[in-house]
Amino acid sequence: MAETDEDPRTQPTPEIRIVGLNTDKTRKTLGSFTVYQVYFELSGDPPREWRDIFEREWKNLNPTQEAGIDGRFLVVHSPLKDIGMKHLPVLKKAVDATNVAYTQYAREQVMEEERRAEVWKEERDAVEDIAKSLRFE
Repeated sequence: MAETDEDPRTQPTPEIRIVGLNTDKTRKTLGSFTVYQVYFELSGDPPREWRDIFEREWKNLNPTQEAGIDGRFLVVHSPLKDIGMKHLPVLKKAVDATNVAYTQYAREQVMEEERRAEVWKEERDAVEDIAKSLRFE
């Protein structure tokens, strides 16, 4: 495998997508006759920041419906009949909006890190310059 000089922090973040419904994990909510915990499989395990953004986006789009993330799964509590027509389109919108916001967040983090590195380099250069100008004899 060839090594590259590219900084992995500057690489585009892969977008998270809903890739399917996990029929093994989906089950009725304890004590309910109609509400299920519906597990949608995601294309990857989203980072903490992505999860936080998703929660905000979901609440903006559907404040009365409970949804969350469990590892590589997006979990919705709902009757099965509401999943396809009612919730999946909104979940896709929330995921898309989250990807856009997370990409912006990641860019800002890289820019901030680059700014901090530049400040550190300037400080080190100033220290080196003063060290070179001093005479100790």
